[in-house]
Amino acid sequence: MPSDEASSGQGSGPAPASLPKPGGSSPFSLYKSGQGTYVRWGTALGTGVIVVGAAQFLYEQLYALENTRWQIWQILIPVIVLVALAYVTFWMVGRKRAMVDFMIATEGEMKKVNWSSRQEVIGATKVVIVTMLLMGLLLFIADMICIFVFSGIGIIKIDLISKLFGGGSS
Repeated sequence: MPSDEASSGQGSGPAPASLPKPGGSSPFSLYKSGQGTYVRWGTALGTGVIVVGAAQFLYEQLYALENTRWQIWQILIPVIVLVALAYVTFWMVGRKRAMVDFMIATEGEMKKVNWSSRQEVIGATKVVIVTMLLMGLLLFIADMICIFVFSGIGIIKIDLISKLFGGGSS
């Protein structure tokens, strides 16, 4: 009797392992916990700052209404929004498969990055500073040459020598 794999045309290899449900049965368990920890925490903290800022902004907007019957809602609405956005953040960072897999892959790639040493960074910074100073000096010289040429042929009416060296009274 042929197996289901043979009849479906997939071959005679072993059946693929079924992926576990994200996070198991609890709504607060993590998908692939222990992987991508630093990226997940960084994303969660950054998003948490934005969520708290949004709740604070909403509270301030509702407080500006200055209506006494809104007092309970002025606190309750921002708290509801805060809790809802906190759970959405948790869901995105901890349970959504595509997002979690991306964060795990990101952390893996960051471990492969060849970070520069302190001496390399200091040396590169010195090169950039010296290069910028030389470029500024060259541009200053080119600008002075252009000013002398254009004032010499009468396009610019500037007595640059007296302005630079203080010989004239203007």
